Amino acid sequence: MLLRGRRRRRRLEVTSLLLALLCACSQGSGSRSPDGGPSTENPGPTPGPVDGGLGADLDPSELDPASHGGTLTFESIGAPGWYPSRRDPATGPCDAYQGTGCCLSKHTIEGNELTPWDEDLIVTLRGPMKVKQFAVYQPEGDSKGPWNLVSSWDARSPKSPEGLHFEGNNTEAKGFDGVIGTECLVDVSTSEDFTCGPGSAPYCPPQGSGKKKTWGWSGSKLFVMLATMPHAGSLGQACSQGSNGNWFDAPWVGLSHGELVRAGAFGGCHCYAKEPDKWYLGDGCGQFNVFEVVNDNNDFRNLDVFSTNMFGYAGYVGEGPCGSKCNVSTLGGEADLIDKATSAEAARGAVASPTRGPGAALRRPVSGYRYFLILLDVPSRTVQLALIHPLNVPASVGALLPGLPARMEASTVEAVRTMRLPR
Repeated sequence: MLLRGRRRRRRLEVTSLLLALLCACSQGSGSRSPDGGPSTENPGPTPGPVDGGLGADLDPSELDPASHGGTLTFESIGAPGWYPSRRDPATGPCDAYQGTGCCLSKHTIEGNELTPWDEDLIVTLRGPMKVKQFAVYQPEGDSKGPWNLVSSWDARSPKSPEGLHFEGNNTEAKGFDGVIGTECLVDVSTSEDFTCGPGSAPYCPPQGSGKKKTWGWSGSKLFVMLATMPHAGSLGQACSQGSNGNWFDAPWVGLSHGELVRAGAFGGCHCYAKEPDKWYLGDGCGQFNVFEVVNDNNDFRNLDVFSTNMFGYAGYVGEGPCGSKCNVSTLGGEADLIDKATSAEAARGAVASPTRGPGAALRRPVSGYRYFLILLDVPSRTVQLALIHPLNVPASVGALLPGLPARMEASTVEAVRTMRLPR
């Protein structure tokens, strides 16, 4: 999205302000649906299950030596509050903000169970990146029951995605082939149509002929992606004009609210901040930088490790880039999780909360593939992130990896949630 680079450069300036909002995180749960569904009044459709699993896609020639893996676990996530949600100016209500052609309504959230990340979310991928498989699982009814594969894509049959829609980097015309060049962006969502135009809520302007907007995934969800992120110049056609851009050679996996993505390049009316002109505060629906390599062409630049943080109306959770303070040049390829204080391999999976950072960072895989796991579990208020080497899959999640089945028991999802890699 157009403004993301500028937001990154200003983020450290507003961290202290965002942290002041964290007090809301200790409030009560409020009411929720019996199945632990999302807090939004209009969560969107739930994709149906995909027939058959994906199966393993492991070419030995593309794998580097086995590494130890790594996890970042975010606990006690969610808070009551509100963010501005776009509405049709002709119908409103415009009780949060009103400007020329811009109408924002207060979207009130009463609960704290992973709010607002239990809502309609869309994934954005930024290159350089090569994806082999992409899968999304969601619970069947109650979160304690089986989880189904609801959306999938496989590089072995790239023209046949199941329950997925790709947008950006000319994927609408060509389809997605798994290769994303440096500074290129691809949004990944469900294939369920979102009808824009008059009266749509959240509002998005009418689309031109042949253009399509779609829903993201609501409620609990598990994203699994098999990917590698080699340095720029070795993969795909670049979307940059040179090497001086703040996104150059900086892959990113992000989660954003569906209405923010459907707004295009943010524009002048969006949910990102409570006042669109003060977008740099990020105090609205915010964004989740799940795996982000930061290249700001300053002391915070580090092309070897990911920064992980989420921010919005409830405050800032996680940690920004460690820049030159994290030096992984002396580490062997077996280390996937870095202790930010020592630049050594972390002894154990890191745990964070709204009041403390993880103190660790996941390492960018530049020469081999890793499974990227993103679990957003609503009832436990937990976000679990993991990097797992295809040759070193923990036995506890063997029912998920590398087979990526059509269905799995809730016990396997619980095993994902409680992993603490590398130990």
